[in-house]
Amino acid sequence: MATQKLSAIIFSIAFIFLLLVQGLPAYSQVVGCRDPAAINYNSSATISDSSCMYNATSYTPPVKVNPISNVLIETSGLQWAGSFLWSFNDGGGAAAIYRIDTASDAILQTVNLGGVTNIDWEDIAFDGTHFYIGDFGNNADGARTDLTIYKFPLSAIPDYITDPVATISSTQIEVINFTYSDQVPVVATTVANTTRFDCEAMIVDGGKIHLFSKNWVDVNTTHYIINGTTAGNYVATPVETFATNYLVTAADKVPGLNIIALLGYRNEFPGNHFMHLLTDFSTGLYFNGNRRRIDLPDAATMGQAEGITFRNSTYGYISNEKVVNFITIDQKLHSFNTESFAPLYVLPLDLTNFSVRNVAGLHQVNWRFALPVQNLKVLGSSNQTDFKELKTYNTSTTGTFFNQPSASLSCYKLCWQQGNGGLQYSATICLNTQLKNGLSNIVLHANGELNFILTGNSAINYVFRLITTDGKLIAQTKRLATPGLNLLRFPQNISSHHFVLLQAIGGKEQKGVMLSVKK
Repeated sequence: MATQKLSAIIFSIAFIFLLLVQGLPAYSQVVGCRDPAAINYNSSATISDSSCMYNATSYTPPVKVNPISNVLIETSGLQWAGSFLWSFNDGGGAAAIYRIDTASDAILQTVNLGGVTNIDWEDIAFDGTHFYIGDFGNNADGARTDLTIYKFPLSAIPDYITDPVATISSTQIEVINFTYSDQVPVVATTVANTTRFDCEAMIVDGGKIHLFSKNWVDVNTTHYIINGTTAGNYVATPVETFATNYLVTAADKVPGLNIIALLGYRNEFPGNHFMHLLTDFSTGLYFNGNRRRIDLPDAATMGQAEGITFRNSTYGYISNEKVVNFITIDQKLHSFNTESFAPLYVLPLDLTNFSVRNVAGLHQVNWRFALPVQNLKVLGSSNQTDFKELKTYNTSTTGTFFNQPSASLSCYKLCWQQGNGGLQYSATICLNTQLKNGLSNIVLHANGELNFILTGNSAINYVFRLITTDGKLIAQTKRLATPGLNLLRFPQNISSHHFVLLQAIGGKEQKGVMLSVKK
């Protein structure tokens, strides 16, 4: 009898649940290619599935410095941090990193790591406060048991003018040891360059260390995760594999954006090089979004490229070791610009408005979503690279946030959680509060229109230039600026650019500010 009553209760609960489910509105996610640049773009897709296909794309990164200093003959990694470029030498070199001035090619500072050796340093990463040096090169026989990552704070490095040669104390260096979970037991190969457990690429993201293997056997890369960034012993766990068809030698991620660059080459004549741009990924994985391959020149131009870093969202640097074979290829520094290959962002389907304006000395950040979003964060930066959280909302549809800017240039973007658990970012909008030459409240529009306010009581003749992140002059105009609000239009549309440098030359002053193009 009791069993019959229990069955009746269960049936009633199930029936009520079925009625409730049937009464809910239907909503389904559409899986497909979300990149408008792909040949199989699906405008209705809401979740990327790594299905995007692209026309073959070739690109030659311009040579910026040839050669790099002889101190860096075997430059094996690059990192942009603290407004400078940093590099180091491959295994056998000094246990040191070098601060490089990209304008003059001068090595401004040598920073030695106390108590550390350079067995086979292969990559360098930066999390906004700390450097990470990867001593995990493992190509000789694939059997190293001393795979190590060294971590130390940028703040431990003194000023380069007063200390051009400095040493970081071993007490300030954390040691992260790891093994590969799928390399048990560790067995040595009999021939060099025939292991699956070599690694030359690393990023730090989301409080974890991410490694990309250099698989000499299958010519692909496996994404390993070390679940922590503090000193200790860890196991690197494989989470996904990507058939690159080349050996991955470097990686970097744009801070705060879902954009990763992989760099590598084929170990066969003529040594073709490649770069993959990974975008629109989610759920802690990197290979489940867009994967666009960019074909780079062969070794005669690229040498043996092993370093890559973003300077901002689209512009960065590539370096190569010196190659002495049939011909000699000096160590070089190339620049690259991904602006035409990987848009700064894909306009979120649910974000209908995002704007920033100056109101009585405060920055007013406004947004509107078509539907409520979860875990919305307002992020701010004074340099377009290092963003910090300003405000968090559990849920939001429309909002306004006021911020007192702490620097002359303040940048903002939004971050929120998607339905599939991944993170989505808005575009970055930057406002300039005050240039020393009297210009303020500067806004640049995609159609070439420039709005600004000239403070003071006198008119000033200015030459305004727009310069791309790789140094190309794209527009120039002269204007007599009068006190108050000024409107002018450059002679061409600049909608294809995301960030440009506005250079204002007036009187004896020449000032510049990086602006985002308002679309």
